[in-house]
Amino acid sequence: MSIKPPPSRLVLIRLRRQLALFNRIRKTLEDARNSTVQRIRVLVADLEKSRREIAESFDEISQNFKTAVAKSCICRIEAIAELTPKTVKVDLVNRETHVGLAVSNYASYPNYSLASEAAELDVALARMRDMMNKLIEFAEKETLFFALLNRVREYQRMINAIDYVIVPRIKDQMQFIRLALDEGEREEFIRRKIISSRI
Repeated sequence: MSIKPPPSRLVLIRLRRQLALFNRIRKTLEDARNSTVQRIRVLVADLEKSRREIAESFDEISQNFKTAVAKSCICRIEAIAELTPKTVKVDLVNRETHVGLAVSNYASYPNYSLASEAAELDVALARMRDMMNKLIEFAEKETLFFALLNRVREYQRMINAIDYVIVPRIKDQMQFIRLALDEGEREEFIRRKIISSRI
């Protein structure tokens, strides 16, 4: 149950100003939400394009790797993998719209003889190394997508609070004050009529 304000014209003016302020805030939030939705739409198209490119690259890498495993045995590939360094250097970088990752010293080439191993293994490793930046970029964009989606939800939650809680409460208080002021004016009018009729 909302607390009824004191019925005065000053409070009514203050409530009118609050209502105008919250309507302006709602408009600003709505514009921000719509702008963020537009960014999400552009980002979704970009993510779909990147996903197709990555899937095609993975298909090519997979085919080359399967051929390399077929030509060599899997135990030789696993032995090469054991000798490969497994450390990377990761730095945070500012991408203007978000914070991203800069990964370096990754996918170091293992020590093996090109003459004794299948050429497809080398092709698969080279393609995977080239694709690493695309994968990192895709992961950053996907993270940005979810961050923007959460921002849209937050904007919508604030708009709903204004529409369904704050504005109705202010309008209810304004209606209460108007009715109380009208009632007071009627009482004052009747009092004056009675006083003037007795004189």
